[in-house]
Amino acid sequence: MKLHLILGTLAAAVVLGGGAVISAQSAEQTVCVARAPDTLGQRVGYELIDLARREAWVTTDWSLTAYRAFSTGLTSLHWIKNDPRAGFADRAQVLRSPGCAQEGEFTYQTMFGREFFHIADVDDVQPRVLTRGALPQAMVTKYHRLSFAAGQRVSYLVAPDGKAFVGVNRPVEAPGIGGGLPDGWALQDSTLAQAWDADLAGPVRVLWLADGTSYQGPVDPGPAVSQ
Repeated sequence: MKLHLILGTLAAAVVLGGGAVISAQSAEQTVCVARAPDTLGQRVGYELIDLARREAWVTTDWSLTAYRAFSTGLTSLHWIKNDPRAGFADRAQVLRSPGCAQEGEFTYQTMFGREFFHIADVDDVQPRVLTRGALPQAMVTKYHRLSFAAGQRVSYLVAPDGKAFVGVNRPVEAPGIGGGLPDGWALQDSTLAQAWDADLAGPVRVLWLADGTSYQGPVDPGPAVSQ
């Protein structure tokens, strides 16, 4: 399963296709229960962000067609929805919800007729931009493990100070546009000599390229094939 956090440009409330605004107060929440999300076989995650509480919530119980019809509105500044994303890792595992003490504990919320789980806290409500509109970034708190197979090609975004950020996901319907990087930043690809896990735990820095591809970290790069 490839399930990945996504953060977009902050907008307005989430409303149903008919235009009725759904308040967070109507949601029912179960806090830190020892039950992993049922994501087996699901390759795409659908995420909503609660701006008031700075929380990101994910479900896989949707379809691309139905999600497109579920639109943002302009009558309330409470929820936003993000683009559905597909990831690059062989396997992605969310270890626990923020605020839960033990691995395997998750907080669930039923809303819009679907069950969501709390995947991340959004530390930056407004993503910052590094240079001339390029490479927006934000900070989140989450507990996420990406597993890559031996021989897999992995992409890294490398900062001027040498810190590396692993390529995590891109929009299912990517815009297909390019864009330059700020001075000193570079993209590097590496082939893994053996299987590698990238742990994105606690405060995580999230950066986006112009086409929406997300890089997160910093991480220690995986073992590369010797040239």
